[in-house]
This record gives sequence, structure tokens and C-alpha cells, in this order.
Amino acid sequence: MYLNVNEMVSSFSFTLDFVERDLLKDVTNHTRHVAYICARISQQMNLVKEDAFDLISYALLHDNGITRSLTGKTPADIIKLENNLKHCEEGEKNIAYFPFYHPVPNVILYHHEHYDGSGFFGKKGEEIPLYARFIALANRVAVDYAQGHSPNEILEFIRTDSSFYDPELVRIFFRISQNVEFWMNMQPMFIGDALNRLIPQAKRNFSFQTIRQISQLYSRIIDAKSPFTGGHSRGISQKVGILSRYYGYDEDTYWKMRIAADLHDLGKIMVPNEILDKPGNLTRAEIDVVQAHTFYTRKALEVVSGFEDITEWAANHHEKLNGRGYPIGLGADQLDFNSRMMACVDIYQALTEERPYRAALLHEEAVGILRAMADQHLIESSIVEDIYSVLGKVTCEEDLKQQKGR
Repeated sequence: MYLNVNEMVSSFSFTLDFVERDLLKDVTNHTRHVAYICARISQQMNLVKEDAFDLISYALLHDNGITRSLTGKTPADIIKLENNLKHCEEGEKNIAYFPFYHPVPNVILYHHEHYDGSGFFGKKGEEIPLYARFIALANRVAVDYAQGHSPNEILEFIRTDSSFYDPELVRIFFRISQNVEFWMNMQPMFIGDALNRLIPQAKRNFSFQTIRQISQLYSRIIDAKSPFTGGHSRGISQKVGILSRYYGYDEDTYWKMRIAADLHDLGKIMVPNEILDKPGNLTRAEIDVVQAHTFYTRKALEVVSGFEDITEWAANHHEKLNGRGYPIGLGADQLDFNSRMMACVDIYQALTEERPYRAALLHEEAVGILRAMADQHLIESSIVEDIYSVLGKVTCEEDLKQQKGR
């Protein structure tokens, strides 16, 4: 399909914005600010369309390793993140399959390097990739802006630490930052539109198999959020793949189902870890927060043209045949077979995983619960029986390991 990569980038940006709000107590729109500053500087350098697109995409993704680097910690401030080398290392790994026009190694890894060689890795000058030098300067400006400093104060900070940054980029930044319009566009009500006007349009033809490699960036960010969600999306994707082969799906549908499974819990990015990891019963207010995650999944994915089926299959995994699911309350006549399959596999996967409030169930135990739910007209009984027979072969060895451990 022809993937509008801008829409994919916008979806990533939307997702990472919520990661920041959850894990960083003093930040909003950080990735957009960094991308906007990079884009404004690149305008003055007349980068070709493909290079400008890559630069802005790297800027939007520069902190994608944040969930892995801050997992299990209380909300931090942005300075703590900036001093955490792990988010650079994890972020570099995560972007391996992102569809840049011309991928450049180590942009994310080295985005905190200093031009004078005093950064994490001791790289200096042109040893640091150009895009990383852009991001280093833009990141500093965005951090100071997030902390409430005035434009004049920010410019003075850059002057004081000018040896940290590429002198040509600093020169251009000082020129463009003299205009009040530059700073007005940094405000929350304007930053989204300002950035969208600056990103070159990129549409490229990819197979769904290749798009699935891209979607795994999301999956890694989701599963890194909590030790109790780690591997959940991967497990569902594997099992949905097995059932899709069993049902004889064509290649496009097979890979679309794998993508939907990778992304089904994307909205959990927006759920605070203290709720996800809570060992006891949730309050009604906390349940409402958790149930909102499928709504956020839909909002993050529906901006991507060609993802219409994927969005439905991913976002409907907590709907029930009797119309009492969430977030919409769809009924049997509104839920196609693949949405029903995703719902069944999600429940099965959750039951067979360790959770903070219980041990993992064995295959037979999990299927017993699924059958009870099917009897209540909550989920599709035929899929439950296919899970019993088809996935039973896959989970047998895992069950034996669990039984020995009990």
C-alpha cells in the first residue's frame, strides 16, 4: 500500500506526547518543539525534501527510548532524562525499521553529544552526525523553554554553552529566533500546525509485511512501559498470526492482523504506571482510566490512511457481543470476525501471563474461562474452540514449565 509516512510520524508524535506527560512531570510537546526548531533551522540551510523529512522524523523520535529508560521509576524531570544515557541507546535500537529516505547511523544514540567532545561518548565536531547536532541544539532550547525561561534567557544560555553546539547551527538559530513569530509558534495552541506546515509530504509504497516491521517500534514502546505489559503485544501478535494462518488468510490480511495485534494496546501508553502495576483492586475512577486506552488506540491509528481495518481490529478488542464492552459498546452486528478474534486472543494472552494480582493460568484453565464468557454471549464461541485446539499445541510446553514451578 502507499503509506503516508507523515501520518505515521504524526501518530508516533501523538503517542510520545502522552509518554512524556506520564513519565516527565514538567514537559509538554517536547518532541514537537525539538522537531519544529530543527525544521526552522533546516529551512535556512535549504535541505532537500528527503533530507528535511528525515531530520524532522529523527527529531520527533529522538526520545522514543524514554519508556525503557524510566520504567519502574516515579515521574522524573526532564533534566533527569537528559542525563540518562539508556534512553539514547534504547531509542537507537527502536528505530531500526523506520522508513527514513536515507537512514543515518547513531543519530539518536549521539543526540546528546557536545560539539567540543564533552558529551556521553566523547564524540566531537563532525564525528557527530549532522542530524544529531541539530537535535542537540534544538533539544537544549526545548528543555529551557519547557522550564519556563524567556527567549532572552534561552539565548543567553546558548551563548554561555556555545562550545557544546555546532557553530553554524547556532548562528542560524540566533538569526531566526530574533523574530517573535518563532516563539509564538512554540505555544501549545500553535505548535502542531506550525510543525505540520514544515514537514515535507512523504508517500511511499510498502508491503504490509514491511509496515509490520515499522509498527513494532510502537510495540516495543508499549511493552517497555511496565514489567506487567512487557511481551503482551508480542504474545498476542504471535497467536493471532497462528490463527490467521489456520483460517487461511491472504498475505495482506495476515500482516494487517499482526500489525493490529502489535498496536492493540497502544492506548496503554496514556495509562499511568501506578494504575497498570497496581497489585490490588482498581477503584471505579481507575477502571475508567484503563478503559479509555482503547479510545486512545483508535485516535492514534485513525490518522493513518489505509489503516482503517487495522484501527478497527486493534481498537475493538474490549468490545463484547452483547454490547456491554468498551469504549463504544458495539454489539454483535457491529463486530466483524477479526475484531472478535482479537478480543478472544487478548483475553487468552492476559490470562496466561503473570500479573501483579495473580499467577499465570495454564492453557486448560484459561480456555475454561473463555468458554464461560462465550456462554454469556460476550465472545465468539467458535474462536474459543479454535484457541483450545490450535493454540493448545503451542502452549503445551509452557504449561508444563508452569506446572513444575508450582
